[in-house]
Amino acid sequence: MNPVDWWLPNYTCQACGKEIQYSDNQYLCSQCMNNLPIMQEATTTHYAPFRYAEPVRSMILSLKYNDNGLVAKALAPYLAAIYLHCIKQADKTFIIVPVPLAKSRFRERGFNQSLLLAREVAEYLTLPVRDDLLVRTRKTVIQKHMDAATRAQNMQGAFTVPLEKVANVRGQNVLLIDDVYTTGATTGACKDALRAAGAADVQILTVAAVTDF
Repeated sequence: MNPVDWWLPNYTCQACGKEIQYSDNQYLCSQCMNNLPIMQEATTTHYAPFRYAEPVRSMILSLKYNDNGLVAKALAPYLAAIYLHCIKQADKTFIIVPVPLAKSRFRERGFNQSLLLAREVAEYLTLPVRDDLLVRTRKTVIQKHMDAATRAQNMQGAFTVPLEKVANVRGQNVLLIDDVYTTGATTGACKDALRAAGAADVQILTVAAVTDF
């Protein structure tokens, strides 16, 4: 191996697939970085750095269905920045909780994309990740073609904090992480379960948000 290649390894852009010549993000080329669909809309329900549009949409699908951990590494700095600028408070310490998958889906995929994101974000923020505090009580129907009301009904009661973990949730400030916020049915159901277990605060942070649902 050429010594120069060892010191300056080549990386592939996780958005377009091209070799990265130079970029501030070693997982995204400069062109894709400059074309990220930045989230401009302010919300009162959740935080997200991006709109669910290209190239972020394709990156999320690669993470979600192809176990592409490099996508999580590429996106994590943006989620960490949103936490630092919009969520972090001097008098609160947060723990990170990823939205869990149903056991059957986890067996099919072998991974949870929200946990991959959570771990990468935690590296930036030095916050603990707790993927044992929230579980799915049942496998829900895929929501891709559902309207908001049907999604909410589908997710109602789909998550819980196990009784033996309630003490670990009570009084905690939780940073709930998922890949995409569409109507808030999934993260809302998670938030309800955490608050029912006594969480002091639950803030929702996703990579992207659907703004035209």
